[in-house]
Amino acid sequence: MREKRRKSLTSLIVLLLTALLITGCAHAPSTGQTSTDSGQKTGSPAAKQEDSSSNDVKTTPSRDQTSAVKGMPATVTYVVDGDTLDVKFKNGKTERIRMLLIDTPETKHPRLGVQPFGPESSKFTKTQLTGKKVGVELDVSERDKYGRLLAYIWIGKQNFNQLLLEKGLARVAYVYPPNTKYVDQFRATQEKAQKAGVGIWSIENYAQQDGFHANSKASTANRTVSGGTSPASKQNNQVKTPEKPKGSCNIKGNQSGIYHMPGGQYYDRTKAEVMFCSEAEAQKAGYRKSQR
Repeated sequence: MREKRRKSLTSLIVLLLTALLITGCAHAPSTGQTSTDSGQKTGSPAAKQEDSSSNDVKTTPSRDQTSAVKGMPATVTYVVDGDTLDVKFKNGKTERIRMLLIDTPETKHPRLGVQPFGPESSKFTKTQLTGKKVGVELDVSERDKYGRLLAYIWIGKQNFNQLLLEKGLARVAYVYPPNTKYVDQFRATQEKAQKAGVGIWSIENYAQQDGFHANSKASTANRTVSGGTSPASKQNNQVKTPEKPKGSCNIKGNQSGIYHMPGGQYYDRTKAEVMFCSEAEAQKAGYRKSQR
């Protein structure tokens, strides 16, 4: 009897071990299949496409980055003259900008009138910039004393301030540190224009460090802009001498509609657009007194 029980117990143990062995073998193929499936998923076209898409996101710039111009993106809404314009930024704010480190001849001076190459520079800026998307690059000091933004204007990779110098439509001027980022290359560009005798440099002693001298004699019968004939020169090759103020007419009026009295903080550095003999005369003309 005991022998029978022992045999039965032994048979049971054998059955249990067999069952466990069978179960272990059944799991082994399943694990291998899972590994295989995992390998198939990793190497599948869908997986490759997903990996590729992930890489594209990291290496390809966004649309805004691809189309972005140098500086803050803006649209030119109005051109005042060769070196002054209005732009509208993406946030809807409109700003008046004075281009840094350059000066173009006048077109709206109340007494000097239209200076040589003033119309040409103004027309060139209007043609090239009106309605165009540009980049507005600021330097260290953002505004002048009139509240205008001081900036370099970019069309793609072209610095428009420098382009005016290259065409002989502007001179390097108003170099006030710390806003001197491009002054060296601007001067190099101006030197090339001077040697070529284009634009303002075609009139002897016209463009000088302290401004434009409209009573200078023309060095050529026809003024030229980058080698071409100036339209203004066809109409009138004679340069008119500006009217000189009489008496003690030493009150300076600038293009922003502000007049400066002798002894004022900004009097010496102010470029006079017009001279007045009295404050009453300045105020009658629509100018307001400088607060400094």
